[in-house]
Amino acid sequence: MQQQMEKLLHFTDAVMKNAAQESDELRRQLADTRTKTLEKAREEAQEAARTYYDREAARIRAQAGREVSMHLMEGKRKIYLRRKEIGQEVFEKVRQRIAQYTASPEYPKHLEALLAAAMKQLPGARRVSLRLRKEDLPLADRLAKTIAPVKVEYEEGSFSLGGLALRCPELGLRVDCSFDNQLEELASHFAESFGLSVSDDEL
Repeated sequence: MQQQMEKLLHFTDAVMKNAAQESDELRRQLADTRTKTLEKAREEAQEAARTYYDREAARIRAQAGREVSMHLMEGKRKIYLRRKEIGQEVFEKVRQRIAQYTASPEYPKHLEALLAAAMKQLPGARRVSLRLRKEDLPLADRLAKTIAPVKVEYEEGSFSLGGLALRCPELGLRVDCSFDNQLEELASHFAESFGLSVSDDEL
């Protein structure tokens, strides 16, 4: 009987040891599985976060780019409009100064000097057509005398600010010394130097 009890205790002890070993192994496997599962979940969460961040960053960059472009275009439009206003203001003042000058006593002398300079560009001319603005036609005879014996025909020109234009049919040449033409050339240079135009590249 004693021997059977010892065998039973020995058997029970072996079963308990085996159960403890299996329990420890299961605990290790469970801990390992838990660690691996947590690591995988962490990696997946990081990957999802990176994907979300990249997607949101791209969306924000695109939206910011559109907003910046819109602000730039609006800024350039305002600059263009202000430049245009400044150009108009400048040339309105120029026209006023020209009007004051053409009403001054010095103006007829200036027309004579313009005519002499124009004639130098028509060497050998014996007959010319002199064009003046309507207000200056009364000065035509006075001007014609300054280039005698060249024969002068005169008529109203298509310009309005002042100055004169000469045409010589025999030479096939024309010289435009009108203030209108000079102001137009000045406006072109002014626009280039002051940047009155906005190109596609600027926008």
